[in-house]
Amino acid sequence: MPKVIADVLLVSPKSLIRPVSVVIDDDGRIQQIHEGHDPPAGSDVIMDGGGELYLFAGFIDIHTHGANGADISIGTFEAVATIAEAKLSEGVTTFLPTTWTSSPEETLEMAKATAAYRENQSFARTPFLHIEGPYLNPDQAGAQDPRQMREPDIEEIKKINDLCPVGLVSLAVELNGACDFISAAKKMGIVTSAAHSAANYAEYRAARDAGLSHLTHFCNQMSPLHHREIGLVGAGLLDDSIMTEIICDGVHLCPEMVQLAFKAISSERVMLVTDSMAASHLGNGTYPLGGTTLTVKDGAARIPAGNLAGSILTYDQALRNVVEFTGLPLNEVSRSCALNQARSLSLRDRGDIKQGLLADLTLLTPKLEVVAVFVGGERRFSA
Repeated sequence: MPKVIADVLLVSPKSLIRPVSVVIDDDGRIQQIHEGHDPPAGSDVIMDGGGELYLFAGFIDIHTHGANGADISIGTFEAVATIAEAKLSEGVTTFLPTTWTSSPEETLEMAKATAAYRENQSFARTPFLHIEGPYLNPDQAGAQDPRQMREPDIEEIKKINDLCPVGLVSLAVELNGACDFISAAKKMGIVTSAAHSAANYAEYRAARDAGLSHLTHFCNQMSPLHHREIGLVGAGLLDDSIMTEIICDGVHLCPEMVQLAFKAISSERVMLVTDSMAASHLGNGTYPLGGTTLTVKDGAARIPAGNLAGSILTYDQALRNVVEFTGLPLNEVSRSCALNQARSLSLRDRGDIKQGLLADLTLLTPKLEVVAVFVGGERRFSA
């Protein structure tokens, strides 16, 4: 008998927020959206929202290094599984474990660990790796290790991809060979994103013409907007073809910049990410980070030099922040939580609440706090 999540408020882009029941088939896909408060007669109701819980498509976090004490750089199955479990509690049903600038050998270990988790995805799903670094500009290193940064190497990506599928590579587009790399990656079905880059607008356009389609953590460690050279920040505001990550913690972007991003770029091209580190979920304190440490205080994670080191943001908090900072309606903001990410990475089986898609679903209270998370129709988290 099909399972039913009953009497919830559907939140989906370009749809009115309204009461529905969602019927889930035996394959873990959405069989029907049943209108109204009452579920279909004879239903096997597995959860009742009481007419007040919001139902979102499961969030998709395409940029996360770690959470709850674990980081992908540890290079073990257990580390990836810990991140996946923590992400589930944030409402995330799909995430991309994101590497850190490291040696080729260390990066391969991260790929092996993610591949091992992909064999037993018991928490959130992970379809791909996100490779952030080592193809970054040392002058825009942020908290990453400039000693390990190097020119783009498609052969290295092929070796990683042989171990674990790579879905996204973030790189500095002004580096020697970057455009050839972007073109080769596109032929492999890999999305590329400009990151830790001092590129001017002309260099950006060359990369875009080669196949670049994302900007990584908008405004952070990228060439700024100037009235004589608009840089990557200007490119994100100007170019309607580019998808743009934002870290909405009020630290990486101030509330007014979040407002500007949603107004100028629009919810159709913004993708919320956490860029979270191992210290996420742990609270204030000092924690190891590769060969250094990071200190969490006042909602930010910083290395001893003072640079931001990713974030401690959770995905549900990012959603609450966007709503607070912008005042936009939930159905509009929801697009930036799942649908944009799914479409940009060609994950055609998820990202929205429609018949035939995976029943990857997140239920939130009226205060946008996570109550329950379903992956393939299976409840994998309850608050």
